[in-house]
Amino acid sequence: MKTKRVVVMLFVLCAVFTAFAQGTQEVSGKAGVTQLTYACPGKSARYNFVDKDGVLQGYEIDIMREVDKRLADVEIKLIYTGEFSALFPGLESGQFDIIGGGISWKQQRADSYLYSTVPYFHSPTVIGVRKDETGIAKIEDLAGRRVGHIPGTAQAMWLEAYNQANPKATIKIDYVDASAIEIMGMVFTGRYDAAIHSKVDFAVAKAELGVDLKIIDIPNANQIQLPDSYYLYAKTNTALQTKIDAVLKTIRDDGTMSQLCIKWFGDDLVPKN
Repeated sequence: MKTKRVVVMLFVLCAVFTAFAQGTQEVSGKAGVTQLTYACPGKSARYNFVDKDGVLQGYEIDIMREVDKRLADVEIKLIYTGEFSALFPGLESGQFDIIGGGISWKQQRADSYLYSTVPYFHSPTVIGVRKDETGIAKIEDLAGRRVGHIPGTAQAMWLEAYNQANPKATIKIDYVDASAIEIMGMVFTGRYDAAIHSKVDFAVAKAELGVDLKIIDIPNANQIQLPDSYYLYAKTNTALQTKIDAVLKTIRDDGTMSQLCIKWFGDDLVPKN
């Protein structure tokens, strides 16, 4: 059986990507073994995060490790970018072979990248406000209010489009270098009026930080992002998509994906088809 060794690296997007090695091991090149690079932000609690030892952990990471284990002719190097927005240029340039990070389906992305045919997570987008907030009951009530968000995400893109369509009732968006649950903490302490994220993130914020916010459903939430999450490949890399997706389907159908989801979230949130 092949020996798997993973290097976790941090990629920061400046004028170019600069890599800083977090470990000392290298993935050795073996004849007949394809070296692949999987990238994620590394800042999402329970999805993908860096533990105290500098090792990537989380639901998405465990799925990639399972793919790696089941493919004898593949070794997957796990790296984190630190920024969600750094994933896509890295995929385009060929630095990354696969990217993840709770990425939902959007036509703009589908025009440029190749989506996995096997989604691995399901959770709709909702609004979170403080328990004592009485002035916000729907998205329109956020006019003039301040919202913190992560640049490049589906929710941020939707908020930008919403403001363009409603120039007299815009939402104030602050782009912050923080995770979703950290932003929810900022709502809890009063820095921001609301957070707009995947519903499961609010459950994580409550469990991890004790941040208990009031959840408001968004009737047209599917217009913000579809509730399923996918891995992405380069647009022309259909051979890799076919290879990895076949393993993802097996992992889903044999119940392994559900077991991993329950491990990290306490619930089976895996789409069944």
